[in-house]
Amino acid sequence: MRRTCAQVFTTPTRNNEVAMGAARAVDRPMQGVARIGLLASLLLWQASLCEAALRQRVHRDRAVSLQAADMPMDGEWQPCAEEGQAVAHAGRTRFGFGALWVESSLPAGASCSTSSFGTDPAPFVRKVCECAAVVPGSADDRLREELGLIWRRCGGEGESCDCKSGVVRFGNGQRWVVMDGPGHEETPCGAGSFKGEDPDAGVPKECWCDQGQSRAPVPTNNRVAVVMLSRRPPDLRLWLEYHVGHMGVEHLFLQVEDSPEFNSTFASLKPSMQQRVTVWRAAAQVSGDTRPQDDYETLQKRQISVMARAKQVSTEMGISWLIHIDDDELLYSPTHRHAGDLLAQMPNSFDQAYIPNAEAVYPSADVTNCFAQTTEINVNAFTFASYANGKAAVRVSDSAAVPAGPHMWKDARGTELASIHLDHLPFGAPLIVVHFESCPFVRWESKFWELGNTAPRKIDAIPFRFYRDSIKRMQECNPGSVQGAAAQTDVQADCSKGALQSFWAQWKTEANPSIRRQDLVPLNIPWANIQASM
Repeated sequence: MRRTCAQVFTTPTRNNEVAMGAARAVDRPMQGVARIGLLASLLLWQASLCEAALRQRVHRDRAVSLQAADMPMDGEWQPCAEEGQAVAHAGRTRFGFGALWVESSLPAGASCSTSSFGTDPAPFVRKVCECAAVVPGSADDRLREELGLIWRRCGGEGESCDCKSGVVRFGNGQRWVVMDGPGHEETPCGAGSFKGEDPDAGVPKECWCDQGQSRAPVPTNNRVAVVMLSRRPPDLRLWLEYHVGHMGVEHLFLQVEDSPEFNSTFASLKPSMQQRVTVWRAAAQVSGDTRPQDDYETLQKRQISVMARAKQVSTEMGISWLIHIDDDELLYSPTHRHAGDLLAQMPNSFDQAYIPNAEAVYPSADVTNCFAQTTEINVNAFTFASYANGKAAVRVSDSAAVPAGPHMWKDARGTELASIHLDHLPFGAPLIVVHFESCPFVRWESKFWELGNTAPRKIDAIPFRFYRDSIKRMQECNPGSVQGAAAQTDVQADCSKGALQSFWAQWKTEANPSIRRQDLVPLNIPWANIQASM
């Protein structure tokens, strides 16, 4: 039965009281035109609230999966996110404010936004999400699902873990290490069972055992492609082998710029690998200075262009998911699952997965193979030298999705897609972008010499101090560069190799005073196996 606005507002609410109070104020002496205008505004406001309430009621009435007998009482709802943030827990969630709510069953990490619920229960009002409480010690507290896999808590630190699958994770919160091995009746739950690696120093940890796939049918939409704009990649052959052979990426789109060695590198690849790669070449610059003008700013425009192009071709190829990363970044799964197997478990109503990033921490300034020689990553985003807002995987079948910069996708109106934040899943992110930024040292020199062709006012607008200081140092040490002359000072910085390496190490190794031991998490990649297959 269709309800009217009068019926919806029969029960007094805070919004009603505000509206009625304002209406009574209109009865006081006012100028005629102002009084009519205010009355009209109040009527429009109350109409919008009425419409929202009706939509909320219709949405709730249609949510057959939420039976009235099972719905939590108001006292059982717990705040779990503000609008625009990620929902902390999987399960029943409501979105709204005051007396106006819509409800749905959401996965952990879903965005607390209109896109996740399909309707706005209170337009023009800042909203929140509340989650149904989970009782400590219940089955929900001892079993967790992580994108298709069921995990069982098998012991606290110092206890024994009974795990017949042999796949055990050890850690706390969002920081874990994983052991893959033959099943054991009893595995000591401690760093000693995990090669001495402690994912969260000084904090009590626990062990969880992989119970295998959930009962849900295994999805088939697991075809993943990666797109990147590449200029003089540090180790393209290893980068390709890692993503295809280890992470299960099906296809790669490369926009190549100013990379003299690319042709010989590509020719050295196995034919089977070459077939996995689509190469687009940027037009060569013919001016004396081959560096792009204001490259930091123009780079993002070129990335957006290649992302859109790759999405169009991915649609024609039947690719399921597309991810944009750079040639100094690796997709990493702590549990060694393929990227496609993880993304295939995304609920069909969500079209974007936010993938958090971490930064590689190098052993010293003498590192040469940045990928294979790195064993730790910094997960404290507040101490990153570069960006900290991750990257995103987009469902290719969402025809409305367009690049909104190199880090995410939106629709043409700039509205967020229905999205899940992977770092809010039960064990933290099952997929991470590891950024091997400015490595090795010679790449840092080359990169920031190229970025040195940037106007001073635009350097000051760059949000990363490491970038600003590096550009200025390169300008000071290369007085013949376009902007270098303007950057010269009475006292030139020490430009010896040793001084520059010391500068680099203060940012990129554990010598960085901002990085604490508890910010570091082990990075476990079977590089020997990957390199042997090349």
